[in-house]
Amino acid sequence: MPRALCIHGHFYQPPRFDPWLEDVLPEGSAAPFHDWNERICRQCYSPMAFARRLDGSGLITEALNAYAWISFNFGPTLLTWLERHAEDTYRRILAADAESLARWGHGNALAQVYHHAIMPLAPRLDKELEIAWAIQDFQHRFRRPPQGMWLAETAVDLDTLDALAAAGIQFTILAPRQAKAIRMPGEADFHPVEEGFLPVHLPYRVATPSGQSITVFFYHGPVSQAVAFERLLQNGEHFWQRLLASFENGLRAVATDGESYGHHFPFGEMALAYVIDQARHGRDGVSLTNFAAYLAAQPATAEAIIHENSSWSCIHGVERWRSNCGCTTGDYPPGNQEWRRPLRRALNYLKYYVDDHYFSAMARLGPHPGTILKNYGRVLCGAEDLEGFLRRHGVAADPKALTQAARLLAMQRCSLASFSSCAWFFDDLARIEPLNGLTWARRALDLLAATGGPDVEAGFVRILAEAQANRPGAGTGADLWEHEVTPRRPSVEELTHFLMVNSPPVVGKRVLWPGVTLTVARVQGEVLHIEYVWPRTLEHGSVATTISALARTPPGRHRLALSRAMASHREELLFQASIGQASRLARLLGPMDLGQHRFEVDIILLVPGLAWNWLVGEATLPAARVTALAEILASNPGVRELLQRQAESKALQFANHLPNESGALVNLVRRAREIGLRCTWWEVQNRVLEHPQRGRMLELCQILSLRPDPPTAY
Repeated sequence: MPRALCIHGHFYQPPRFDPWLEDVLPEGSAAPFHDWNERICRQCYSPMAFARRLDGSGLITEALNAYAWISFNFGPTLLTWLERHAEDTYRRILAADAESLARWGHGNALAQVYHHAIMPLAPRLDKELEIAWAIQDFQHRFRRPPQGMWLAETAVDLDTLDALAAAGIQFTILAPRQAKAIRMPGEADFHPVEEGFLPVHLPYRVATPSGQSITVFFYHGPVSQAVAFERLLQNGEHFWQRLLASFENGLRAVATDGESYGHHFPFGEMALAYVIDQARHGRDGVSLTNFAAYLAAQPATAEAIIHENSSWSCIHGVERWRSNCGCTTGDYPPGNQEWRRPLRRALNYLKYYVDDHYFSAMARLGPHPGTILKNYGRVLCGAEDLEGFLRRHGVAADPKALTQAARLLAMQRCSLASFSSCAWFFDDLARIEPLNGLTWARRALDLLAATGGPDVEAGFVRILAEAQANRPGAGTGADLWEHEVTPRRPSVEELTHFLMVNSPPVVGKRVLWPGVTLTVARVQGEVLHIEYVWPRTLEHGSVATTISALARTPPGRHRLALSRAMASHREELLFQASIGQASRLARLLGPMDLGQHRFEVDIILLVPGLAWNWLVGEATLPAARVTALAEILASNPGVRELLQRQAESKALQFANHLPNESGALVNLVRRAREIGLRCTWWEVQNRVLEHPQRGRMLELCQILSLRPDPPTAY
């Protein structure tokens, strides 16, 4: 058996979407980035898609798509965000699976249970929905059925494995300590096995209660732990040597949090790229593979019995997600985690009524409520239009019936989203993750009421009141529900505020989010008539409000998010005004003597425009004025950062028209450096590295520290 190496990355973020707007609102703790998805994408997901490899002189030789060489899974909710907000990275992820499929006959991508729920704690219905929606999402994106599926926190029981097998999933990945006993080929009986003595170079077949079976790969524990906790990613050669230590024949599988590569350990993706390059050259007789390809070549002949209700991140099994098990992250010593139990009880309480109401109410609208619910993942991933989906499943083409059915499905989705594992993982009920989970529950409760279901909020809150937050002054779960969760529910008036801030509202003016569209239908004096559409529930209608009432709308979570967008819009208007003014007045300006402070405020306001017109080659400036601009920008970081963002955006425009704009791009980069801009040319480098004529753009490669000749294709 040859030496085969498989490195798996588990890429996931909590479902950060606002349940009403279907987009991520600003998260202050992620500053200077808009939210944590954006921050980790910049630090990890994108660098993994364009991992730098350097030559001996420090020039970048390749932007390696690491996803094309490792096994990986992405949470469906994270892929939705990437599709909308990081198009280049999303494209590379999909391309990586297609490339590995062509190379090995099996793709690198694995599916992941949809909401990252702890599966052993879910009833069979929820297990089947999490699996079905994950498969539908995967098929839509990767254009093939998944062969393997990642379980959240690798939490497992036999019923979960049975549900995976019933859905056609061939394998999953577990931690070595989750193996209870094994039976090798030719042996009559199973024998107990400890983690350190489990032969992890083999796949194992596990029998399930219904008579099916599924293959389990157990990853190599010590190396996987070293990646996460021993700073192994600081040096690519050290990483390689650790992977090879005690590596005989068979499979060496390593499973890691994907965020280790760049987010937890800056430039960790470069260490991974080094390892990939060694393996693709066949160093030390090692070749890369993925789990599906290995399984096709070496079907499981050994058998295993698992420890049920076990996981990779809690030594107490799955207790971290339902009790005060003792696992903490040290955020609030000496706090306790007793809040975990009532949080789960409250969400289970809600889900019971959601399920009961869904099946009784949907049965009055369509012939197969269970089938509609199980296939709803096709709507969530965009593979099918909601209204057409409902009609195809027998819901009458009556607006009221369609809206009722859409609300019922959205109610189920919101309730399931509240069970994301992150809500229990950390040390406090008042953290962003539990509050996000409760926000999804808030939306589910509203939809339960809107569809004629029972009013169970009082009972839900009574259970939440038993949960005590560790953050001083945060109070109980009931307090958080009243003061932090329920106020997140937006009003149409609050959202309408954005329509009138930058300019007077006019008929036809529109604000779009994935989850709602607002349009000015009529303006009668001070009265605005606003039409709204909620596409997820097919609800639509209109409201009338006044401009003065909108001005008095109290600040809220959504309004603060809109304020950020408004500030960006105003900044752009001021920037464009500065460019125009600078063009008109540049010839009239006298010497810029910073040392004697001979600047009026009006002149300072021209600085962005003067600098920009010079950066893009639309103006010439004496050397003294360039020096003065650099000095002004050094003492005005806000203006400098504005110019940096604009310069990076303009550089990308040039990079999209290479090689024709090669000279303009060289000029922009050189001039940006002359006035002290600290631009990040990372995306521009990617464009050049991918360009088939990069070898002809020598000056551009030189100024961007790129090696002009591309590496050997693999």
